[in-house]
Amino acid sequence: MATQQYPSKDILYTPQAFWFGDAATPMLGWYHPARIRDAGGSRRCGVVLCPPFGHEYMVSYLAYKHLATHLAKAGFDVCFFDYNNTGDAADVADDGGDRIELWQNNIRQAATQLRQMAGVEHIALFGLRLGGLLAATVTASIDAKALMLMAPVISGRAYAREMLVLRSMSSLQKDVETEQTIDPNHVVADDELTGYEFSAATRSSLGKLDLSKLPAPAMPVFLQQRDDITGPEAKLVQAWHHHDHALQLSELPGYAAMMREDAHDTEVPHAIWQEMQAWLARYFPLHEIVSRDVPVSNNIASLRIANTIVEEELVEFEGMTGVVSHQTGADAFALPAVILCNIGANHRVGNHRLYVTLARSLASQGFYVLRFDKSGIGYSRTTPDDQENDVHAASSVDDLSRAMYFMQGKYHSPSFVLTGLCSGAYMAYLSGLMDERVSGLVLMNQLTYRWRAGDTIEARKKATIKSTHYYVHAMARGDTWKRVLKGQVDFRQITGNLLRRIGKRLHTQWQSLGSRVTHNNLFLGQVARNFKNLEARGTELVLIYEASDTAVDVMTEQFGRHAKLLGQSERICLKFFKGADHTFTPRWSQLALVDFIGRHLLYRYSYRQQESLAAIATPVAPQRRFDAIASSEHQIKPVSADVAE
Repeated sequence: MATQQYPSKDILYTPQAFWFGDAATPMLGWYHPARIRDAGGSRRCGVVLCPPFGHEYMVSYLAYKHLATHLAKAGFDVCFFDYNNTGDAADVADDGGDRIELWQNNIRQAATQLRQMAGVEHIALFGLRLGGLLAATVTASIDAKALMLMAPVISGRAYAREMLVLRSMSSLQKDVETEQTIDPNHVVADDELTGYEFSAATRSSLGKLDLSKLPAPAMPVFLQQRDDITGPEAKLVQAWHHHDHALQLSELPGYAAMMREDAHDTEVPHAIWQEMQAWLARYFPLHEIVSRDVPVSNNIASLRIANTIVEEELVEFEGMTGVVSHQTGADAFALPAVILCNIGANHRVGNHRLYVTLARSLASQGFYVLRFDKSGIGYSRTTPDDQENDVHAASSVDDLSRAMYFMQGKYHSPSFVLTGLCSGAYMAYLSGLMDERVSGLVLMNQLTYRWRAGDTIEARKKATIKSTHYYVHAMARGDTWKRVLKGQVDFRQITGNLLRRIGKRLHTQWQSLGSRVTHNNLFLGQVARNFKNLEARGTELVLIYEASDTAVDVMTEQFGRHAKLLGQSERICLKFFKGADHTFTPRWSQLALVDFIGRHLLYRYSYRQQESLAAIATPVAPQRRFDAIASSEHQIKPVSADVAE
């Protein structure tokens, strides 16, 4: 097991996570203290980093962290934070759905907080895309002294329209058919955008903002233009060119490489960050400071979730960071702790904040839940190979083991339910095989059961076709055959992969027959044997799929149709959702998923607890034991494991 050494000066200047803002609805921020040893002093200027929205927030998270590091090394104190209702921040529920005014006020709160924490005289603002628009509209109220914008949204109305067009063009919208949804009401609402709330009130407020019509900021401005398309930055330069302060337009490339489709593809634009930091340093000279105390910050927040109070504690262990959620006063020994494993290279909040919603919901039901970043993700240390965004790093299993030791040491967690989606499910599965502290696995849309040395996500994507379910439905559509006739469909690859799937399914039929005849598992494949061994060990196995996802085909190849090779066991639950997508983007599917996981885990572990109590009670007649279990079932109903047709 590799270890990582930290120079003492890095320990002094390690970014600190903290809660701030209104006590009932706090925000999570990261304070990067000015590295006065590296810079030779302090700039006496704090920089507030204003994040973009939705998917752009997820893919730029790593780049924001690196920008904060660049600025801190140059002598600036930096605060990178999440707005309310985004990231790890608490939700504000009674604001009428208008997030724009809320987020503008959040920036003001962050600036005030940074002034108090770092004792800086001046504030500068940085914002990417929507973060740029929000930052530019609050400069006067904050008395900011410099503004840095990267591909900012110029017109809020145009941005809202662009987002709605992208939503209507998404593959989710095209592929979902009315009969696929589990309920007619379960459709993507107008008030959501790729899984995030995007209400009419927010769109209306956005429509009133237009940077080109605002007075030019009375401060130096750095404007970074995008390099993927011709953006509207020139329009802003033209509108602001008469102001009395310098406006620098940068044409350095790097925006497009940072704003990729997936977080694991993102590239940090170091050259842009370097130019931006050098530009800002011109306006804020260094002042000699020998040393400075690091302020004490608040690391526990109390949130009201339904009728309970959930505490969220910011934690750090072995160079990794995370958040532990639990109900106030909950007995940590009563239920297993739930650990959420990163989805791809997305940091701990998960796609569309799925992990934040899940963690808080489970905590309100009595579970202790840890959502954390493994090595190379978010604010955690790099992998032993000094890599970031390595989704399938071999160190991930060690990281999960360390997370369990941490939860055992601090909260006395008796056992663990590892929960993950896609690559997170794969890492949970591997850890479950190796570690008997794992008493449950919740595996969502797991796409692989073996990752070989040298495999890459790009190669896997290229070799993978969509689900059989998708192609069956596509054959009935006229546009599919038009694309075939135009040569836009790789018919050869699709046909080859479908034939291989048929072959594997026939093989699983043979395995099933052999197992039934011989009454042993020798005929099963390695993965099926692994799952059978996990079940025999007493591990709760919850396999969750979106009904048309490729993961269903992958599962069927390993376990047969409806996981028939795994046999009948109360510890195995197979659940399908229809009409969602790989990451459960529609908000109705997120809520349904969270509700199902919570109810199922609560039922199973309450049942196991009752069973254990009945087993150790002496003497207990069999009929009395049955009565005790039946009584517990009366209190908590089992969750049906429905299966897609």
